[in-house]
Amino acid sequence: MRKNLIKKGDEHLRYEIREIVEIANEIVRRGVPMIWENIGDPVAKGERLPAWMKAIVERAVGEDRTYAYAPTKGDLEARRFILEHYSDPHICTVEDIIFFNGLGEAINKIFSNLPSTARVIGPNPTYPSHATAEAMHHGGHHLTYDLKLDDGGRIDLDDLSRKVRDHEHIVGILVINPNNPLGVVHPREDLEAVVRLARKHHCFLVFDEIYQNLVFDSSKIVRLADIIGDVPGISMKGVSKEIPWPGSRCGWIEVYNGERDENFRGYVHTIVVSKMLEVCSTTLPQVVFPKIATHPEFRAFLASRLKKYRRRADTALATFAGCDVIRPIEPDGVFYLTATFDTTRFPNVQKLEARSKEVRLYLDELEAKHSLRRDKLFAYELMGAEGVCVVPLSGFSSPVDGFRMTLLEEDDALFDDTCRRIRRGAEAFFRA
Repeated sequence: MRKNLIKKGDEHLRYEIREIVEIANEIVRRGVPMIWENIGDPVAKGERLPAWMKAIVERAVGEDRTYAYAPTKGDLEARRFILEHYSDPHICTVEDIIFFNGLGEAINKIFSNLPSTARVIGPNPTYPSHATAEAMHHGGHHLTYDLKLDDGGRIDLDDLSRKVRDHEHIVGILVINPNNPLGVVHPREDLEAVVRLARKHHCFLVFDEIYQNLVFDSSKIVRLADIIGDVPGISMKGVSKEIPWPGSRCGWIEVYNGERDENFRGYVHTIVVSKMLEVCSTTLPQVVFPKIATHPEFRAFLASRLKKYRRRADTALATFAGCDVIRPIEPDGVFYLTATFDTTRFPNVQKLEARSKEVRLYLDELEAKHSLRRDKLFAYELMGAEGVCVVPLSGFSSPVDGFRMTLLEEDDALFDDTCRRIRRGAEAFFRA
């Protein structure tokens, strides 16, 4: 081409959760059935949506208005519902709620509408969409603060404070709570410390709270709206986790204290204008969301799902107990379980026995082409030997090796077997 077409920062454009599927599919083509533990899609893992929920959607499909454009910021009835049930009218109005086609789009809008020199620091490990969006908008590696993986995933407040103080281009602080990939809920005292830090250094806050209603103990969750005070901020939420309806691609942001800072208000306006250029987000899921969330059976439906996820977490923790190399992080909710590897005691690795010579040759060729982190090499070897697809923790920008699996499997026996396969694979891979 007469000009370079690749934007600076493209080398950071990664999404391991789906990229690993390409490798897994090659192994499947070579005769290995795969257990998919890479992506948080309850429907793909066999969860059936109840008839009452489908009936709501079917009735809405019969309404002409669901085929029309929605307002740029979103369906007014849906935004009013969110203000009453998810937000706080003391710091947010209906006009401060903006719908997007999934939080992926919202994340991109939040980062892409900042000046390239303005940085938002996020957690490490982090959800790849946040890391990639921050890196792409800046044209370099994303900025992170540490989570203490040996202390339940708590925020390393010293690390965060030091980086915000010393990096004058940091204008925003991102918190994912409940956390993905760890599944932990951050305690109030840590979150309040983050708010104080933002206030002190005149930063705005971004809290990804899409899993706020998927917590085993609801008393543990502290929303940004509960603690933000007078600091400008954005809360990110969505439809797809608690309904569940990931294919709806329906998320929203709630802008808090939008009128308190003229510069922040102007920044939010650019987000709205960029959304206006796309006209609006998909109408149907916005229209049905309030009806589903207020249905008499919804709370019991959500509670039953949480009970299942907690049971799955207990099963995984019990299976990994006593395994010297796997260090699981006990989740507080969500539908993931993350574990790190004890690579200090087990620094050496070895290839696993693949299901066939054809698979072994494919993995050998693939692994020879790339310099792979140990956890990514483990993920590849696990697929070839045990037929389980997990996501390496390095895919979440973690400097610590490990993996993330889901708690979504519907079949009890299959989930038990999956955990045993992962343990067996790890013990063989990290054999001393």
